[in-house]
Amino acid sequence: MTANHLRIPTAWRCVDGTARTVKVGYADLAPVDADTLVAAHLKVLGTLTEERTFRTDVHRDGTTEDVGPDTEHLADRVLFTTGTRPAHAGRYGLHVEDCGGALVLHSSAITGGYLRRLASMYRGVLEAMAEGRPAWDAYLPGEDRDRVLGEWARGPSVGAATGTFIDHFGAQAARTPDAPAVQVSGTTLSYTELDTRANRIARWMRSLGVRAESPVGVRLRRTPDLLPVILGVWRAGGAYLPLDPGLPEPRLRYMSDAAGCALLITDELLRSEEDTIAAMPATPGGVPVRPEQLAYIIHTSGSTGNPKGVLVQHGGLLNYLLWTVEEYAARGTGGSAFFTSIGFDLGMPSLLTPLLTGQRVDLLPDPLDSADLGECLVRGAPYSFLKMTPGHLNMLSLELGAEAAHGLAGVVIAAGDAFPAALARRWRDLAGPGGTLVATEYGPTEITVGNSGQLITDPAADGLLPLGAPIRNTTMYVLTEELAPVPVGVPGEVYVGGAGVARGYLGDPALTADRFVPDPYGPPGARLYRTGDRARRLPDGSLEFLGRVDHQVKIRGYRVEPAEVQAFLRRRPEVGEVAVIAHERPPRPVRLVAFVRPADGMTVDPAGLRAGLATEVPEHMLPAEIVLVGEIPLTANGKVDPRALRELL
Repeated sequence: MTANHLRIPTAWRCVDGTARTVKVGYADLAPVDADTLVAAHLKVLGTLTEERTFRTDVHRDGTTEDVGPDTEHLADRVLFTTGTRPAHAGRYGLHVEDCGGALVLHSSAITGGYLRRLASMYRGVLEAMAEGRPAWDAYLPGEDRDRVLGEWARGPSVGAATGTFIDHFGAQAARTPDAPAVQVSGTTLSYTELDTRANRIARWMRSLGVRAESPVGVRLRRTPDLLPVILGVWRAGGAYLPLDPGLPEPRLRYMSDAAGCALLITDELLRSEEDTIAAMPATPGGVPVRPEQLAYIIHTSGSTGNPKGVLVQHGGLLNYLLWTVEEYAARGTGGSAFFTSIGFDLGMPSLLTPLLTGQRVDLLPDPLDSADLGECLVRGAPYSFLKMTPGHLNMLSLELGAEAAHGLAGVVIAAGDAFPAALARRWRDLAGPGGTLVATEYGPTEITVGNSGQLITDPAADGLLPLGAPIRNTTMYVLTEELAPVPVGVPGEVYVGGAGVARGYLGDPALTADRFVPDPYGPPGARLYRTGDRARRLPDGSLEFLGRVDHQVKIRGYRVEPAEVQAFLRRRPEVGEVAVIAHERPPRPVRLVAFVRPADGMTVDPAGLRAGLATEVPEHMLPAEIVLVGEIPLTANGKVDPRALRELL
């Protein structure tokens, strides 16, 4: 298949049309011939694209290579010339000209800062080639390399905490024995009551054969026994497997069988064993639990059609939770509310972090109609923090009044899905000065709940919020498939590392080896997790989310990320919410479909919206169809539901 022309990275482009020139001297290096210059040019360009093969135009001594008959769409392409300059050179987005002893970079399409970065990249590669060094990692200027692999990529280094969550909870229970720890359905458990109930359950589990890392299925709703059972599993040395009762039976059975559960906890079992449990000693059983032991096995969707189990260890969990103590729980004294599925790790800090601070956990009714969420939260407010998906935050921002939003919590955190900047701004405007703050958090399950986050103080008017800075003892890189850092402004895949990296996948060593790779920038034995998320570093170090690698599609030979099209549509004032999916209905080729909910009080003309988008993106990124909807359907966990969207077509 013919390769596509390399295109200038989107983040590098300027719109003012100002002609800029930067010179790259090479006369001081060993003799450099035209072939070496072209090779250096190709090496530099190769760092600007995710394509394995690409085309670029070359004009050498009057001979033009690869230009082809299409000279009408040159503003986004690159030309390299030696000798006579072709008449159409000025129409290229970037023209690299060999002037003998120096390369001159001409561009009216690239901002000045990025053009200077590009010049440094050419110089670095030429120096490496002249000295016989590998050029693969010489393209980044030294200052940029230090930032993308150091300053921007590494969270604060904090000494590893001793023990595990269960040790820290025990110490907290001793400090605040009578404080309310759990509140659910009119029942309140004090810290002492929670602690002793967990101890009795742990001893009962040990009597049934639970030992170190024994998987224990927990098939409970948000009942008074949920937290005592989870803590009891850990006190017994086991690892809990969350089994949401709302899931289909075949899926629950698959997860339980795959884990080889030593015990399956249900309400029925607890009721039948209540006398036995109540007769157990109320003190800890003295079972040691180490940071490297399994804490839980949580399943995420798998490409094979069966869920894959992620093996999460105590040390990574405690590192994350101690970060949330400082960043979330310290915002107040009211604890948090837990209202998501126990199989969705987004809610982990809401369930556990308050118990490290003497605050309470509110377990909201289960099942809970999403229409009742706002009322339930206002009733329990003010909380220290609330964590939810952007979909949930969007609902609250439309349902709550200004007074309720103002006093809801110290901070609300939206995570688990793309977070539009416009939503963060809407919430800040609703909550008002001194009201509930808003923050974002990012991290796949394989990095133990969260890997980065930040408080949002001045959100942009459009686009998505950045992914935030790495949390304590973790790292976050944007790399190529070969694990080389990509230049600032160029898309790559997000790799995360440090204390939170999970052990791997349950019963799948091949997939574990594929996704958890040796960390070339960490200490011996360190690993990175390939997230499958695309992002790019911006000049201020922030990390811009660009969507999923595995959500990319090819439209007429070009890679297209639906999330990028969504970002452009979100900027239109008439668009309230938008979701873009790839849809294939053979024999028709894959096409993009945009689902748009008009902004309040606005109307949307699909043809006009598409025409406006055509002025901002290439033709292959235009949705073939724009469908107007009353709302964007969400899954039970608050994420956009692609299946429901396809049913609208």
